[in-house]
Amino acid sequence: MSTRTSNPVAPYAHTSQHYDATEDWMRRDWQEPSQLQKANFIEEIWSEGDAPVNEALDLCCGTGLTLASMTQRGYHVTGLDRSPAMLEQAARKLEPEDRERLVLATLPDIPLRKEFDAAYSTGGALNYLPNDTSLLRTFEAVHRVLRPGGTFVFDLYTDALLARQVEQTTPATRAIELGEACTFLFTCRRSATSGFYDMTMVRYVRDDATGTYARSSEEHRLFTPDQGTVRGLVAQAGFGGIRVFDNYTRQPTGSQTLHETYTMVKPG
Repeated sequence: MSTRTSNPVAPYAHTSQHYDATEDWMRRDWQEPSQLQKANFIEEIWSEGDAPVNEALDLCCGTGLTLASMTQRGYHVTGLDRSPAMLEQAARKLEPEDRERLVLATLPDIPLRKEFDAAYSTGGALNYLPNDTSLLRTFEAVHRVLRPGGTFVFDLYTDALLARQVEQTTPATRAIELGEACTFLFTCRRSATSGFYDMTMVRYVRDDATGTYARSSEEHRLFTPDQGTVRGLVAQAGFGGIRVFDNYTRQPTGSQTLHETYTMVKPG
């Protein structure tokens, strides 16, 4: 069998078609909560607000797994993502009238002039923001588009989680099978000086018509700001009622927390 090779590209340009198939792996190895648990938690936080939620913003919506879940619950959700390929996958989960709510944009830019009742971001999407400035500007942008009393929920991967991924891929790369047609090789390395993590994913997808495997690779750089810094930045952006939970539960965070779930309110 021959192999075709492509150069590294923007995140998710190639993996978008198989991204949803990684959900079981993420739940098992990364201890990601299910979409049901995420949606239930977000909805519970919304129920605590002073007004009902109708219009919601999904930051970095990806392939629309959470977005579709919240839409099915009757919310009008606008999805924003920097990847055209991921938005294309999200559109396939939505009714035609809801696809107009998908917006191509890169944080901290939120090019919307409407007001939302709530906003959320799941799956460690904000770990891609490289510094305090980009985080603050993102929080300020979310604050701008929320109505007074509106809620913001987001999660962050912790250093404990990504350090675990380094341990699992050192010294050997991990091979993850996503069905019969797709396998990807995964490595995670921590910068010795700057504190960020670089993940490399090399994907092999079988083309049954030609009997060949197409190879593509992607690089992802993730940052793990500490909780004190994040709390300070969201407060500086104007949010109040800041709480941090362990992985979409009501449990407090601790040294073993892998996913921090932040909730907050734009004061009325």
